[in-house]
Amino acid sequence: MRMEWGLLLWITVGCGGVSSSTETPVDAPAMDAPVDAPRMCDPLAKFGAPMPIPGLAMVDGGTARLSPDELTIYFSSTAPAELWVAHRSASTEAFGAPALIAAQNSSSLEFDPTVSSDGLTLWFSSNRVANEGTHLYVATRASTLAEFGVPGVAATINATDTTQADVHPFLTADGNELWFVSSRAGGGGALNIWHAARTSGGFAPPAIVPELNSSSEDWLPTLSADRLTVYFASTRPAAGTKGGFDTWRSHRSTVNDGFREPTLVDELNTAGNEAVTWLSADNCRVYGAGASSGSGIYRLYVATRQP
Repeated sequence: MRMEWGLLLWITVGCGGVSSSTETPVDAPAMDAPVDAPRMCDPLAKFGAPMPIPGLAMVDGGTARLSPDELTIYFSSTAPAELWVAHRSASTEAFGAPALIAAQNSSSLEFDPTVSSDGLTLWFSSNRVANEGTHLYVATRASTLAEFGVPGVAATINATDTTQADVHPFLTADGNELWFVSSRAGGGGALNIWHAARTSGGFAPPAIVPELNSSSEDWLPTLSADRLTVYFASTRPAAGTKGGFDTWRSHRSTVNDGFREPTLVDELNTAGNEAVTWLSADNCRVYGAGASSGSGIYRLYVATRQP
């Protein structure tokens, strides 16, 4: 099977003791002006038209994930499926030339990179074990200036039945949940959405997310930084779908609630395949990939909405 596609404000006021009746009083320093809260976008507002990511317009790329400051992008190419990274010095600039993440790639297929917010842990999918399904792998490094080390299979996350597929990992911004897609028993379709909560010893046993899944293919779960909004791609039939994989979204009030019934993100969908794979911390930009109907060539995009 071919898969295409990391205040506390102290105010000190001086109090001068008076040594004589003729001493000039010391004025207290002015209080600092309040710090403006970050400007956030409505998590359910519409996005503008998807646009090519500057510097990566001609890349045939699948899953794209970014660092929190949006200065580093990790993505997988589709022909062949390999892992890449690119950098830029400001979010208003174009990305430089992509480079292969050499130590993680093999002669098999590698795709769907996701990196922790601190940049020290990389997860991805690969079918590098002969006669087995696709599995999740993880690699670490001691510093963002270093290369990722040799990857190891994520034994506690992957299905015990090694013929099953475990793909599309996504690590939440706080690092407390790993979301992914699996064909293991217990799902309602060929590939469905699962997640695992972090524990002191790693991750708890994965659990399916029933409110997001269908009897069709459900791929690439991508959560907002506050974990209240989730995007995913699905082939499920419904009024308003446009064909292939369409982008769906669900929102919840707190992280302890279940997600509501998913709805289509109509402005991002076409007759081809689309998937959102990363959302900025302020909810104002989504990055993803799309392919026109029948082309098989995926282009990375960014879509923006205003606060």
